[in-house]
Amino acid sequence: MMKSNHKRLMLILAAAAVVTATAACSKGSPGEVTHNIGQNQTTNKDTNQQSKDGPIGNNGTDATNDGAAKSPLAEQPADDAAGSELPLTDIPVYEGTSKIKMTIDGKEVTAKFESLAPFEPFGLYLPSVLERYDMEDGVEFGYDTRNLITIGPFTQFAVEEASLKKTYEALVPFAEYIGSQPEGGDNPAILTDFFAFEHEGTRYGIRFRYGKDDAATAVPRFLETIRTLKLVTETK
Repeated sequence: MMKSNHKRLMLILAAAAVVTATAACSKGSPGEVTHNIGQNQTTNKDTNQQSKDGPIGNNGTDATNDGAAKSPLAEQPADDAAGSELPLTDIPVYEGTSKIKMTIDGKEVTAKFESLAPFEPFGLYLPSVLERYDMEDGVEFGYDTRNLITIGPFTQFAVEEASLKKTYEALVPFAEYIGSQPEGGDNPAILTDFFAFEHEGTRYGIRFRYGKDDAATAVPRFLETIRTLKLVTETK
C-alpha cells in the first residue's frame, strides 16, 4: 500500500511539473510575438520614411551618388534647358487685336499691329519706340534708321549660314539663333544677328542690324518685338 501511494505521488508531481513548464512556455510566447510586432512597426515606419526622404542615414540624398544631393536640373531634358522663348516654331495666327501693351526699356508702351503682307505672310506688334520703314520690296522696323529688324526668306540676306558664329552669348539660349557677324563681314561698327525658321517649306530669316554702341538698347527691343510675331493672310 505504501508503495502504491508513493508511486501515485510521483505521478502527480511529474504531471504538475509538465503543467508548470507548459504554462511558462505559453507565458513567454506572447512576449516574443509582441516584440516581433514592435520590430515590424519599426521597419514599416523606417520604410515609409525612406520612401519620402530617400535612403535612411543620407538625409534624403542619393545613396548611389556618394550621398551627394541630386540636382532637379539633372533630370530636365536637354531640349528644355535650351528651349526657345520665340514663337518661330509654331507661329500663332493673328486674331485681330490692333493694339497691345508691351514693356520696353523697363516702361510700359503701346504697340500697334503691323502687317508685312503682301511681301511676307507675317505681322508683329510694333512698340511706340520703333518705326515702320516701307520700301519698294518690303518692310523694315527700327529706330534711328540704322537699327533695323528685317524679316524675309533667308536667301535675301546674302549670307552663308555656315559662316555665322554664335558669338552673342545672350542670344545663344534661343533655338532659332544661328549666329552673328559684323555687317559685310568686315565692318565692326555695324553688327548683325540672324535667326532662322521654317514656314510652309520656306526657310525664313530675321536679321537684327544695329550699331555696336546701340547693342544694349537695340537687341532687347528687337527681341521683345519679334516675340509678338503672328501669321497673317490678308493682303495689303
